[in-house]
Amino acid sequence: MISVYCLIAFACCNIVTQGLLYPIETETRQIRSLDGIWQFRLDENGVGESEQWFSMPQLPEPTIPMPVPSAFNDVTQNITVHRHIGWVWYAKNFYLHNTAPRWVLRFQAASYESRVWINGQSAVNHSGGHLPFETDLTPFITSGGNVSVVRVVVAVNNTLTTTSLPPGELVIHNPTYRELVTQFDIYNYAGIDHSVILYSTSKSYVQDIVIDTQSIDFDSQHIATSATLNYSITIGGTESNVLRVLVQLIDANGVIVANNSDSQSRLVVEKPHLWEPCGMNHTHPCTEESYLYTLQVTLYNEGAFNEPVDVYRIPYIGIRTIRLTDSQFLINERPFYFHGVNAHEDSDIRGTGFDDVILAKHFNLYGWIHGNTFRTSHYPYAEEFYQLADRFGIVVIGQTAAIGMNREEYFSDRMLAHHKQVIVEMFTRDRNHPSVVMWCLANEPQSNLPVSRPYFSALVNFTQPIAAGRPLILVTNQYANNDLCMEFFDIIGINRYVAWYSDYGRLDQITSTISQDIASWRSTYPTKPILVSEYGVDTIPGLHNDPPLMFTEEYQTEFYAAYHLAFDNVSSLLHPDTGFFIGELPWTMFDFATEQSTIRVGGINHKGLFTRQRQPKAAAFLLKHRYEQFEYVTTTIKREA
Repeated sequence: MISVYCLIAFACCNIVTQGLLYPIETETRQIRSLDGIWQFRLDENGVGESEQWFSMPQLPEPTIPMPVPSAFNDVTQNITVHRHIGWVWYAKNFYLHNTAPRWVLRFQAASYESRVWINGQSAVNHSGGHLPFETDLTPFITSGGNVSVVRVVVAVNNTLTTTSLPPGELVIHNPTYRELVTQFDIYNYAGIDHSVILYSTSKSYVQDIVIDTQSIDFDSQHIATSATLNYSITIGGTESNVLRVLVQLIDANGVIVANNSDSQSRLVVEKPHLWEPCGMNHTHPCTEESYLYTLQVTLYNEGAFNEPVDVYRIPYIGIRTIRLTDSQFLINERPFYFHGVNAHEDSDIRGTGFDDVILAKHFNLYGWIHGNTFRTSHYPYAEEFYQLADRFGIVVIGQTAAIGMNREEYFSDRMLAHHKQVIVEMFTRDRNHPSVVMWCLANEPQSNLPVSRPYFSALVNFTQPIAAGRPLILVTNQYANNDLCMEFFDIIGINRYVAWYSDYGRLDQITSTISQDIASWRSTYPTKPILVSEYGVDTIPGLHNDPPLMFTEEYQTEFYAAYHLAFDNVSSLLHPDTGFFIGELPWTMFDFATEQSTIRVGGINHKGLFTRQRQPKAAAFLLKHRYEQFEYVTTTIKREA
């Protein structure tokens, strides 16, 4: 009998978190979308709050109709709107039918600084993009009667500062020329770019749920015989201390396989179906689904179970463990090799705006290319991405928005405090997703600066106790001989652009240079697995040349092939006894918008394997063939000393 353990932290470090459970409809909860057209205007002089626009029946003219969710930048033909830096204002009126004792207004994300007023009263403020925030509507609406009129006004500011994530600095050249100086290569899309939702609860309700696999027992044939899941339920509201709780784990056929009546305890599942990552020889293709259970939590008064106070369900519970060795990443005690493509939340017109059509296309292309991993580069994605990743068994490396940390002043105590808060919010939202197997705390920070070392030491010490069994990765563009922070992390992630940002055109130098680079990291940190978290080249679709020249489709194809030779020499998949290289993630899946510059034709980064319109370039077929072949490689666990 083999026992595998994956520990979960319930609470530590005096961290206070608010539950951010995904809004769902149940027997006791109602859902209403506020997506659609909102009233919108720029606040070019930053006077909206002092002039109390939030209390006016209409925003002052000029206003325009603005879709939510969407970034505001590309919706109009107006270049002033496109490049606006500062406050923008949204407003919407609606009727709320008083059919529940408590209504919550939730913003799935808005970038970056948000202030919300309800019926002229300040309701909630939030700093940071990409993650949800919410407020109880009940104190702001009229009591009594069947219907309340509600006006929501939202001010959003896309100005980045030295203490925001990502950081930036506003430079005012003259009254008509404002520039946001940043150290990253994406367009700073902004606005209410994810959905706005109303949901109801009872006076007492399920506020938060934490659940993860503690252990799985296997027999000699590596068949799971039992699994233990730890869980914790937080109850909010006025009568939480007198309510009973029933926790039930339900399989895909609707059968209850485990239950408990404690708010914090464990569930034991006999002969469990495991959540498996896709794209490996021992698992399923990435076009098929992994196994998910549903966790149902019911609150009720003694003797009144058939009249529940609240019911909440998580339909994406996966039973799986994670274990890291010095050379392999194990999921359910079998080696896993990360192979996929990173991407941005970016599309035509919508910018970073969430769109179900774009989401479905993304996962269809992931199945086509046989990709089994993506890193949420360079920020947490909309939660719907994680839900589909859970469903198909696609592994997620969850990343904070810590990009562009390239200056000493960005490693301040105030930035550290904000960074910790972002981590708490991200973990609180994403910790129950089985697809999330690793946390990335930053992308390409200037980790060779002396000030970065105490910063990341403190950040890792804060993060590890709440990481819910997931290892931590730092993604770096530094080198083993100058990086000062990698020792604090569990996995080494390196971004490399040999023959693109250096050694221009020299495809012949890639394999040897990358091989030496990886060997240097391994020599410095012999107990840490390594993956290449970015590598790629700009490629103009339809541009060809033989021999391959930069920007041609031939060059992109040969570029990737040369990197693959270096990867395969040390691959933990191909060489399980000697390899230590655990994954490869090209940059990037799709072409995406950037600031205008002399190296970005049309304001687009063209490193995508697909165009921004989701059409493949030649190299996409190379990756498709490579990843498909990985599915035929028998996985072997390295014998441990």
